[in-house]
Amino acid sequence: MLQRSSENMLVPQLEQVEVRTADAIPTVDLRDIVRILQRRWRIIAGAVGALTLAAIVFVAAVTPLYTATATVLVDPRRANIVDVSQTVLSNFGTDDATIESQALLIQSVATLRKVVDRLKLSEDMEFVPPPGLMDFIKGLFRSSSGSSDVSPEDVARARAIDFLQRRMKVIRQGTTFLVDINVSSRSPRKAELIANAVATAYFEEQVRSKYESTRIAAGWLNGQIEALRKRVTTSEKAVEDFRAANNLAASQGVTVNDQQITDLNNKLIDAQAQTAEARAKFDQIQKVSKSGGDPGAINAAISSEIITKLRTQYAGIAKSEAELSSKYGAKHPTVANVRAQRLDTQRLINEEVQRILQSNRNDFDVARSREASLQKSLEELQGVSSVSNQALVQLRELRREAEANRSLYESYLARYKEASAQESLELPDSRVVTRASVPISPSFPKTNLIVILALALGLGLGCAIAFLVDYLDHRIKTLAQVEEHLGLPALAAVPIVDARDLAHRAKQGREALGRHDPSATGLLLPALRPPLLRYALEEPGSFFAESIRAIRLSIQRSLRVRPAQIVLVTSAVDNEGKTTVAVNLAQSFAALGARTLLIDCDLRNPETSRSFCPRATTGLLEVALDYQPVERAILVDRMSGLSILPAPANSYSDQTAELMFSGRIESIFSELRQHYDLIVLDSPPIVPLVDGRALAEHADQILLTVAWDQTPVEAARHAIDLLAPVRDRILGTILTKVDLSRLRFYDYYSSSAYVTPYGGGREVALR
Repeated sequence: MLQRSSENMLVPQLEQVEVRTADAIPTVDLRDIVRILQRRWRIIAGAVGALTLAAIVFVAAVTPLYTATATVLVDPRRANIVDVSQTVLSNFGTDDATIESQALLIQSVATLRKVVDRLKLSEDMEFVPPPGLMDFIKGLFRSSSGSSDVSPEDVARARAIDFLQRRMKVIRQGTTFLVDINVSSRSPRKAELIANAVATAYFEEQVRSKYESTRIAAGWLNGQIEALRKRVTTSEKAVEDFRAANNLAASQGVTVNDQQITDLNNKLIDAQAQTAEARAKFDQIQKVSKSGGDPGAINAAISSEIITKLRTQYAGIAKSEAELSSKYGAKHPTVANVRAQRLDTQRLINEEVQRILQSNRNDFDVARSREASLQKSLEELQGVSSVSNQALVQLRELRREAEANRSLYESYLARYKEASAQESLELPDSRVVTRASVPISPSFPKTNLIVILALALGLGLGCAIAFLVDYLDHRIKTLAQVEEHLGLPALAAVPIVDARDLAHRAKQGREALGRHDPSATGLLLPALRPPLLRYALEEPGSFFAESIRAIRLSIQRSLRVRPAQIVLVTSAVDNEGKTTVAVNLAQSFAALGARTLLIDCDLRNPETSRSFCPRATTGLLEVALDYQPVERAILVDRMSGLSILPAPANSYSDQTAELMFSGRIESIFSELRQHYDLIVLDSPPIVPLVDGRALAEHADQILLTVAWDQTPVEAARHAIDLLAPVRDRILGTILTKVDLSRLRFYDYYSSSAYVTPYGGGREVALR
């Protein structure tokens, strides 16, 4: 509502006002954000409108461009048909860096130079525009050294290449191997030609670079091969020379000495086995011979054909002897003859056994001699081998070096043959997937997108500016802000009156001009006074009158606690509505029948006197200087019963400030207290003038007016600081010139949206 009803208004002490503590945690209320946007909608609308208009002008003025797109496939799986040692898909592991490198190659100067020369773009005015203002400015700061060596054709070509780079975009499609070549031009046909020419030039540049790389590699390999051939020859000759010098002839990779040692080892092993076998046979035969055993049990005898035959013969003779002995007797000549044959046969067997024994003894001796001979030869060869070990180590080192040189030479020779074969057959690693076609619609400007972006950007920028302006706006907007920042009760919010209503009332006052005497020094007719100064009386049901009554009620409540007669109405600076409040407040008390006196104390800018009695010749200054008695200076309004002590327009002097501090003013106020129930002082502003601060010393109560959306918080605080000696007399503050239609964006419950059902609402419109 318009009145801040609170029992705290009974005692206008600062200590009785609840003030928010400094350590209160600030919170962000969504309703506050909405209210900020609502009350700053003009800024938002202005930003949106300005950017949208700029976007529309830009779209209408800019030259449209058409974009043609050619799609190429950077194929990392291109077959290598020359290198048979690799698989066909040998390059399948190409990574993203390779694809990006190929995309940069498409935009390179080498590729675009082919396009510029082929299509003669250096002669096209679109790609070589005439120098503009920026080119002239850049030329002022560019060094002129060396510029005379560059021909105009080269300059035009360089500018065309630079312009083409700006008109071209190479974009990879996601993570695939497809790359789009987008070229923009004013002509759709030209865009299509350039896009396809760029793809062709890219393939040619790719083949050329591969050919150059292969040719350079082949030349380098050829030079390396000659050097490696000499190194191989030298290293192999060193091996053979060292082998011959140290008698290290080799057969099948093994030296003769090592081969002989190996053969002797094998022969010695065989000889040792034969010696052991011969010893065993000899020991067996010798043992049988010494023991007198059967020599037929000897293996050599068993295996001997002669002994076998003799034993067979011996068995037959023994059998015949036994038969004949049994038949003829042991002494029979036949038996004796057979016995003699048996003995001869036994002798022959024994002789054969002795021969075998001697043979084994000879074999054993031969085997033992052979073993000794081989052992001696092996020891001799091993002695020779130990002497040549150092030379053999050096020989192996020379041989390894020769083998390494030979392997490197063979590898380089194979790569040289491959490079020579590839030099005559190079294929690009890319191919065209889709050739560029003539575009139908322009790609730039995108009207809908630009307008939408302008709207979005304007909305965002407008909101940002709105929040910034609202944050930097320190002017007082609500009664709550008054109490929060000033620490004083907010008594009422006085709304601004519709300018059309005031104009209508002023027009009615012109009819009374015929009855007015311009030379009269008394009060003007009510119809000739400013309509706003009598609005509370003429429109008692208005919000304006309601706010004046709220102020009056606050004063009446305070009178119950502490008697007061002089009420000072002042402001921090000029034009804050203090005169309007003072006049309407005094008329409101007078209408109740109270003896009320309104004194115009603003001697430098006597607005009250100009409004009620512009021709008055006697006022407060004249009374204070004892030029006129006070009763002759007071004018009485018969319609409202209000008494007025004016301040003539020419009454200001250099003694005014000193007069306000003098005892004469105090005696005048003391005299007036005896004749009036309430004295309302229309004071000068506090901050710029000292008069108001002097008058505050004589007042019982002080009302501070604050203009809505006009008075900065700092100015109001400064005014209160200047009134520090009489701060306990400040009854409260009054918010004036309130636009109730806009107040709902700051304080809904004090706005017209809340009080419209109770009044006509003519005050809420601001014109």
